[in-house]
Amino acid sequence: MRLITSPAHLSEEELDAMGKGEELRKRLQEDFAAAVAKPIPNPVLADRLKLLTWMVANGKLDVRVALRKHSRGYGLFHEKIGVFVDSEGDWMTFTGSPNETLGGARLHSESFPLHRSWANDEQRAYAQEERERFDQVWDDQVDGITLWRVNEWIEDPMRSTFGIREPSAAQARMHESGDIERLYMSLPDDATFVPSLPEDLTLRQYQRNAVNDWLKAGGKGTFAMATGTGKTLTALAAATQASIFIAKSERPLLILVIVPSIDLIGQWMSDAERFNFRPAVCHGNLRRGQEEHLKSVFSAARSSHGRRTEMVITTADSLTPRSGGNESGSDHFLQRQIARHRGHLLVIGDEMHSLGTSGRLAALPTQATMRLGLSATPKRHGDELGTEALLDYFGKPVLSISIKQAIYQYHALVPYDYHPLPIELTDEEAAQYRIISQKIARAFAAEDGQAAETHIRARTRLTQHAANKRLRLRALMNEGLKKETHQIIYVAEGKDPESDYPQLDETERMLRSEFGMRIERYYGETDQRRRELLQAQLASGEIQALLAMKCLDEGVDIPSAKIGVITASTQNPRQFVQRRGRLLRRDPANPKSHAVIYDFLVMPPRPDGPPSDSEKRLIAVELSRAAELADAARNSEALSSVIAWAYEYGLRPAEYTWMDLTAEGDMEEWAK
Repeated sequence: MRLITSPAHLSEEELDAMGKGEELRKRLQEDFAAAVAKPIPNPVLADRLKLLTWMVANGKLDVRVALRKHSRGYGLFHEKIGVFVDSEGDWMTFTGSPNETLGGARLHSESFPLHRSWANDEQRAYAQEERERFDQVWDDQVDGITLWRVNEWIEDPMRSTFGIREPSAAQARMHESGDIERLYMSLPDDATFVPSLPEDLTLRQYQRNAVNDWLKAGGKGTFAMATGTGKTLTALAAATQASIFIAKSERPLLILVIVPSIDLIGQWMSDAERFNFRPAVCHGNLRRGQEEHLKSVFSAARSSHGRRTEMVITTADSLTPRSGGNESGSDHFLQRQIARHRGHLLVIGDEMHSLGTSGRLAALPTQATMRLGLSATPKRHGDELGTEALLDYFGKPVLSISIKQAIYQYHALVPYDYHPLPIELTDEEAAQYRIISQKIARAFAAEDGQAAETHIRARTRLTQHAANKRLRLRALMNEGLKKETHQIIYVAEGKDPESDYPQLDETERMLRSEFGMRIERYYGETDQRRRELLQAQLASGEIQALLAMKCLDEGVDIPSAKIGVITASTQNPRQFVQRRGRLLRRDPANPKSHAVIYDFLVMPPRPDGPPSDSEKRLIAVELSRAAELADAARNSEALSSVIAWAYEYGLRPAEYTWMDLTAEGDMEEWAK
């Protein structure tokens, strides 16, 4: 094969800027080398790249770059000509660049000229002209076009990175005959369809134990693992072992992975490809081409026999038919495909606690033959029935790893310093808090749930936007935080009751204008590409901090972050557990010794006498969260401070068991 290409990844402006010197040639050589050096996601692709190296080394594939010359420098070469020649001397040519995607073929009208040398004199004349044009460009005989040979740039890097293997006719025949008992590069010959453990993966002992215990339980159970301890890789290892086991029975396996948000789809895809899975994505409004691809995936998984595993990754929202509308399970594309599946089915629920609502529970496939739940916090806050239903569906935990074990026993996470910062309500805010609390009590007494919810939201808004938070954040920056990098700053949702400005806006304005900090927003409306860019900029130090509300709470990997400032929290324990986990992940690219967490605790003014019941509830909620975060921190004095504050406000250990904790103790998760 002879291939003429042009560097379409460079814009015309970039090409102009590099002129006619050696800068462009050097840039292209570097880009080719960088492409060769990219990680190889699975062993099957690695073997194919060895074959590709053999083709380059033996002249079976000859690649050249073509560029148009003009007065300032070079431009892209856009001609599209293809020539096929057979051993009898006949040939055919085509020109143009049709859309060869499934969507292009099914949804649009696509055509291109095709000329055969043997058809008639007219077609032969066209075919001859197009073949000669290709040969002239190839031989560098066309004025205004420059040609550079690529093989001499890429052969050595390919050899050193991929290795080289000569193709084997015997192996090709074995593939055609379907002889799957013999080995092919240490894998079954149909290994393309069955996953395998990556050669560069070393599972920790607790991960291996988790996989074995899940298999012994018949493929049912939950991995209750602290954030950052490798839940995803452990789950993929379990799925791989299940796939290999089922493949021995000559039956296919369908794996359905359910994630809480679109952020996690890309991470799951990347990790799954390392295990040689070929994940398909089902999310949001599907185009016709996407539906057709997914149908083919489900159809393959419904085969009556065959060694293959198909994986579909979706979000909890995409799996669940819309309520309040006309959509039923039979009208829902994904539910319809799942309902038709009668074979082996493994359901993996990532951050399984997010699946505990009635609608999402009803959407889970009841015919699943294997089930695996993943969560650092499998219990749902204030929802015992939802928690029980989830554990009944996925199975009880076969592995539980606490945050202390993850940090100090397994060293999967970095240790952290915890700094709880009391934020007192102003007198006016405290008075307003008591008034709203009385309204909530009256609404509950009158069994008016709607009114109670309205007042609860108002009270939450009051504490989330407490005026003294802004003053404390400003003081933190003046104390030196304005110079630090790799920060995540969590702010409240919604608008400040006083200024009517979103807190995100106010915080961004203060940090930029008063302290000149390099910060960027990271919130729900930030698209995926922008999110990936921001994560990379935070890792490099190009920006100092990300401002977030809730979208960095769950599942997103930002291992470079090492300082967290939590100016606002909900009462849900899962939120602060997940936020802590974001900061404690180890970063191989930029190792960190520890993380630091600053936590704003909203407190009423110090009482002269006993606090009111509403004040005690506020204090207890804030300090119980602080006690759990302090319990696993390396600075033991933080826990002592939290317990001392509880005594100052009139709380007693008989009512709040976390007040009896010591630095050597172990806090029961979900203590209230």
